[in-house]
Amino acid sequence: MSEAGQNSYLSDEVRRYDYDRWLTAIFAPTAAREGVFALLAFHAEIARIRETVSEPMLGDIRLQWWRDALNSIAGGTSPAHPVAEALARIIPAHNLDIGDFQTIIDARAYDLDPLPFQTVAELLRYSEQTGGVLNSLFLRITGVTDGEGLTAARQVGKAYAFLGIIRSVPYHVAQDVLRIPAEMIAAKGLTPDTLFTSKNREVFFEIMRELTELAEGEQAAARELMRTRPKSEKSAYRLAALTTLYLNRLRSTGSDPAHEKMDIGALRKILALTFGR
Repeated sequence: MSEAGQNSYLSDEVRRYDYDRWLTAIFAPTAAREGVFALLAFHAEIARIRETVSEPMLGDIRLQWWRDALNSIAGGTSPAHPVAEALARIIPAHNLDIGDFQTIIDARAYDLDPLPFQTVAELLRYSEQTGGVLNSLFLRITGVTDGEGLTAARQVGKAYAFLGIIRSVPYHVAQDVLRIPAEMIAAKGLTPDTLFTSKNREVFFEIMRELTELAEGEQAAARELMRTRPKSEKSAYRLAALTTLYLNRLRSTGSDPAHEKMDIGALRKILALTFGR
């Protein structure tokens, strides 16, 4: 595959599987865009492993393939895979840390567990090690290595990822996966098996409201860190505009992630990314 064809492939993959972040990539500086698409294509590959395997062991094998691929890249070679080949170019070009990519892979191993989180702290850590690390790499590709900027980018990505888990609760439940922390369910005197019964509907929404409040706190922290950062870093912070958009919709539905209002159209997202903060 030619480099131009590979870049088109990467962009198409991100657009198909991670449309929100694809939109933010469009706003990235032109010189950074190829690297950002490679980064996001890698994440899309890892994030959808659970959906594409029939049993956890097969998912573990695929995650290990990517660990091995990164080790090969660190050694100066690359497997014949369009995303791995792109990573082999952008990692040295932008002096990216292979360990950050490994962190994302290790965190995504939790996706293979139908009940992965016991505590809120674990869920927040997962959000940081996936969306947070990913967004800090996004900023690095744009040429920013300042520690405070990377911290802000990481928090922006963490807040978006955390809210994304809330938004995905209906989808995950349909797939027999529950990412609501066990401690939140137990605090209501329920179990994962009883949470979704009709008589416990109001309790479920109580938990959703509590999770929404936590997401609001993470977003407020991101906003505070972004406040004093220069405009040159803005492309990595644009994701926060979508977090705000989703949070506003979630509040308006009474924290119902399955409500039709949560299905936000492309034009509204583009407007948020263009004019939002």
